[in-house]
Amino acid sequence: MYLDGGAQVAQVCDYPAHHSCHVNILYYAHSGLRYLVLLAALAALIALAYSVATGRAPRIARNLSTTFAGLLDLQIVLGIALVMGGIFPDAVTGHLILMVFAAVVTHAAFLIGQHLATDRRELGMRLGGIVVALALIVVGIMAIGRSVLGSAPPPVGYSYNSVLQR
Repeated sequence: MYLDGGAQVAQVCDYPAHHSCHVNILYYAHSGLRYLVLLAALAALIALAYSVATGRAPRIARNLSTTFAGLLDLQIVLGIALVMGGIFPDAVTGHLILMVFAAVVTHAAFLIGQHLATDRRELGMRLGGIVVALALIVVGIMAIGRSVLGSAPPPVGYSYNSVLQR
């Protein structure tokens, strides 16, 4: 399939449609969820920084940071489903490792923060965890040759059918 500019993209659904169509739907869900993950991270960073600086609104900061962690976890589940569905170019290995590490850092910072003596220290630990996770996410996205805010069709040649033919 060709776009108006002549760029080749993978078809959204092809024959046999059942499996490859689901993989492509997962690809677009995974790609789109990235924006929610980044938006949640930005909101959490602002709320956490405000809460650490002023000592106010710790509940909102916790809720937003937990939302970020949940969306990141969902993003990883969708990514693993894509890998299991057959979209696995070589660059995905580094991407997957970095994203899992970002989730581990986020959850570790949250767990360590729960054991700190004050709300400010806890929220500061969450803030640091999200900053490190965002750095890992940016590097992980660039590892597959994508821009952080850009969008691209699924790689041509990495559909379920091409995996079966190898």
